[in-house]
Amino acid sequence: MRPPPSPSGSPGGARVIPAVLHGFGCILVLPYVALALLFLVIGDLARSKGLFALLETALHHLNGFLVWGIYGLPLLWLALVVMGFVPSLRRAGALALALLALSSGLVIVTLSSTPLQADDLVFLLPCLAVAGISAWRWWIQAP
Repeated sequence: MRPPPSPSGSPGGARVIPAVLHGFGCILVLPYVALALLFLVIGDLARSKGLFALLETALHHLNGFLVWGIYGLPLLWLALVVMGFVPSLRRAGALALALLALSSGLVIVTLSSTPLQADDLVFLLPCLAVAGISAWRWWIQAP
């Protein structure tokens, strides 16, 4: 005799949905991470004094991205996605995603040139939602 189907409609649906939501959260937080990194680079470029210092800072960041970032950032993002699909790493992946989303939102808010307004909150709502849901997933999966 077959066991009754789960509420999600598939036998393993209860275990698949959190993993898919984690993957969706990883995709959703990518533009916010890119914008936060861009704000950090622009802030570093703005602090340089003179044309040659500006050129040196820009080339330093470009060299760092080409040496480490072009391979390292996609691999780190892929590791974060895979952590959501491995049951023993799911809690750590939820915490890492929550911290990434929260820190990206914090960088965007603090390095913004204008005061925080309602439309900024609407823009940041998906990032903050990913942070909140991931933190909640980390909290409920306590060992």
